[in-house]
Amino acid sequence: MNRKNAFGRVLLIVSLTATLCLSIDIVYKYLTREHNRNEQMRTSLVSVLEDSMEKRGKEDMYIVSHSYTRRDFKDDSPKIVTMDVGEGPKEYIVPAYKHYNNIAENPTERLFDSVILEEQPLEPDSLNMLWDSLWVENGISGSGNIRVSVTDLSGNVSIAYAKDTRHMPVLDSLCSYYIGYRCEVEVTAFVPPFRYWRSMTLWDWIKHVFLLFSVVLFFWGWNVHNRRFVEVRRSDVTELAGTEKEIPVVVLKETASCIYQLGDDVLFDSTNRLLRRGNQVKNLLPQVSALLLGLLEADGYCMLMSDIYLLLWPDGSGRSERVHTVAGRLRSSLAEMSPQISLVSGNSKYQLKIAHSIEENTVPDVDLQN
Repeated sequence: MNRKNAFGRVLLIVSLTATLCLSIDIVYKYLTREHNRNEQMRTSLVSVLEDSMEKRGKEDMYIVSHSYTRRDFKDDSPKIVTMDVGEGPKEYIVPAYKHYNNIAENPTERLFDSVILEEQPLEPDSLNMLWDSLWVENGISGSGNIRVSVTDLSGNVSIAYAKDTRHMPVLDSLCSYYIGYRCEVEVTAFVPPFRYWRSMTLWDWIKHVFLLFSVVLFFWGWNVHNRRFVEVRRSDVTELAGTEKEIPVVVLKETASCIYQLGDDVLFDSTNRLLRRGNQVKNLLPQVSALLLGLLEADGYCMLMSDIYLLLWPDGSGRSERVHTVAGRLRSSLAEMSPQISLVSGNSKYQLKIAHSIEENTVPDVDLQN
């Protein structure tokens, strides 16, 4: 391995490593910042709801607290609460996700929330204004929307939004919190999609520039490496062809018929499409004869698949399957004449190989058709 190849491989490894490290770092920063933003929004929404309940006089009430909290013994089974609204006790089923996302910790506190909200219901636009103000305090850009859904004792649901949803951009549901003994009040927050570029610092922009540079450097190095590899392969093929190009074929007669001597005792008449060895004569199909002639006249007796396409099918209908068929017939015909002559393939090429080279000589006229 020369120094250029070694330097090229080191460059590829370094650029690929830099690309992977920077990509992982950017994705991690994106996910972390999105998570932190969402957590800040959830926390600020709970703070707004708790402040709103306290302003309704909840702080002046004496609450007998139970010893358990909703986060103890958490399970997915629905909860059943019983209320007497003047028509006798009635049970209400509260889904587990509502029960565990209620802003109050114990049943007594939730009961007082139900009584307070019965007289002073929540206003979604007021909640939204307080929530947006906390966004500004936390350095978060954008604006959200709040929906308040209330389920009455008969199961009817009324819904109100803080802003007209028809004129709002595409928003995602961030979270829902519940208030009341039956969790009858649902407050759902909607936020715009997280835009990473708005939170990017100068160092983040520098890392993005380095990432772009490393990607370009990698593909440039890969292209250079492939070109060098192809050049090395071509030089190897040229050297191989040069070692075997010791006059393996001699033109014996250039008259109306052009006759080639292959090896020591095989003759090829390109005009009459004949192979002859002693008294053995083999007729070749037109395309088989054309392929053999093309190989004999090519440098190093080697032809690319694309050159064979043009030689045998000038109309552009050539396919690799058709080339393999013609090459197989030529290989079979050569094998019948002499085991010293072969047709090899590889790397989208075909090459004629003759085991024994011969001296150029002059022979009398040869009639292969006799």
